[in-house]
Amino acid sequence: MKINKPKIKNCISKSLTQCIEINEFCDAIFNEEVDNNLKLNNITFDNCIFENMDFSKISFKNIDLIDCIFKNCDLSNQNFDKQLLCRVYFKNCKIMGTTFIDSNLKDIEFNDCNCKYINLSSAIINNLKINDSNFMEATFNETNMKNIEFKNVKFYRAEFFNSNLKNIDFSESEIEGIVIDRKSLEGIIINKFQATYIVGIFGIQIKD
Repeated sequence: MKINKPKIKNCISKSLTQCIEINEFCDAIFNEEVDNNLKLNNITFDNCIFENMDFSKISFKNIDLIDCIFKNCDLSNQNFDKQLLCRVYFKNCKIMGTTFIDSNLKDIEFNDCNCKYINLSSAIINNLKINDSNFMEATFNETNMKNIEFKNVKFYRAEFFNSNLKNIDFSESEIEGIVIDRKSLEGIIINKFQATYIVGIFGIQIKD
């Protein structure tokens, strides 16, 4: 599946404090350690790279991300509800409990990330790749997804309700324990071993 990568160019090292002072959040590389609580509100990060950052002392509100890369970052429990994320790449990041409710996500990639308890309810997602990542107990309620690729993703106890999963291939991922309704099952792709589990969810017995 083709996915548009972040268009990164001419980035220079900056600090978040410096960007707040000049109200400019573009063309930057951030890799600082934040000692004091920092609030970032009503900001668009454009053409930015974040490396080895712990966001536990940073709070987000109304943050859009365009052409951004996160490497080795901890974004746990952040709030991206009702925001735009376009061409964003997450590599080896911790994103536990982070919410993307009602958000618009386009050309997004998660690679080797811990995304337990992530909430993507009511999100509109176009062009998404998830590789070698943990989405245990994630929530996908009323999520509209198109052009999705999953490779080696753990979905144990993840929830899928009233979601559009047609033509999405789960066959190379772990789906044991997922909670899913009949509507969301329509058109999904699974392997024969997963089919036995899915049938069992609805109380159907298979006779040898």
